[in-house]
Amino acid sequence: MSDVRLSVIVLNYNTQRLLADCLESLYADGAHEQWQIIVVDSGSSDDSVALVARDYAQATLLPLGRNLGFAAANNRGAQLAKGRHLLFLNADTVVPAGVLSSLCDFLDERTDAAVVGPRMQSPGGELQYTARTFPGPLNSFLEYSFLDRLLSGVRPFGRPRLTYLNHRQTQPVEYVAGACLMICREYFEHVGGWCEEYLFYAEDADLCAEVKQAGGVVYYYGDLGIPHIGGASAEKMRLAATLEAHRSVFLFVKRQRGPVAFVAQRLVTIGGVVPRLLLSALAVPFACLLGRGAAVLPKVVTYARVLGLCFSHRPLPTGEWLA
Repeated sequence: MSDVRLSVIVLNYNTQRLLADCLESLYADGAHEQWQIIVVDSGSSDDSVALVARDYAQATLLPLGRNLGFAAANNRGAQLAKGRHLLFLNADTVVPAGVLSSLCDFLDERTDAAVVGPRMQSPGGELQYTARTFPGPLNSFLEYSFLDRLLSGVRPFGRPRLTYLNHRQTQPVEYVAGACLMICREYFEHVGGWCEEYLFYAEDADLCAEVKQAGGVVYYYGDLGIPHIGGASAEKMRLAATLEAHRSVFLFVKRQRGPVAFVAQRLVTIGGVVPRLLLSALAVPFACLLGRGAAVLPKVVTYARVLGLCFSHRPLPTGEWLA
């Protein structure tokens, strides 16, 4: 058995300042001597790589040179991992001392546990719903109809983000967010790691689905939480991120739910996007008169592109946006 208890794989893309805060929090934890910390940089154009090489030389640095997508980059980092458990961590997180040891203890003590993810909140303390149910036509319908928000505390309307649960309790869930996901090494290897057909979004759902099919249980660890900014890299490419999110949901549904659900997912998406597109287009002249055209026009473009994706013969991830 490896002497390294945990390999922490930190994925970074153009978030130098946040990466420094993340690494500071990891090395401030007294248990870090039992860990291997790996920083995977996805071709950042800022000084992230120089920062790690200069200020965190004890970390294993893996500069990929270009953006391969979330799944592929994490797999490259996992190839260097020596730990009994693997933690996949986004650079826009800060991990309080003791949290990772508690997660490791949980995996060690719960023989059925294969994956665990902690509660996450914004830096201001607002809860982020990182315990969820798998994507699919029902969830998309609830989200597009706003029923998931209007009746968030009622089952099954709150099922997409499990808003009706007590998020300060530890409990089995369908999947946890990949921004901070710990997995037993044997399960990770058994399922073949992250599916690299995904580039951005839904790969965490797919990994957890594969783990559950292999007999493992996915847990949401509500006892402890970590601050997470969320979307720090995606904010720089909002339209591409929105399209990729839809492409990834299409891929998940096709892989995990089958061809009938895949067709249903397209139809539900069309039904949800068309009203938004029409309303946004009608609002453009009025928004321009009020000097707010720049806020509405991008929505029209985004909805039009998503609608086009629904009718496309290539609705699954292509990687073109990474070039």
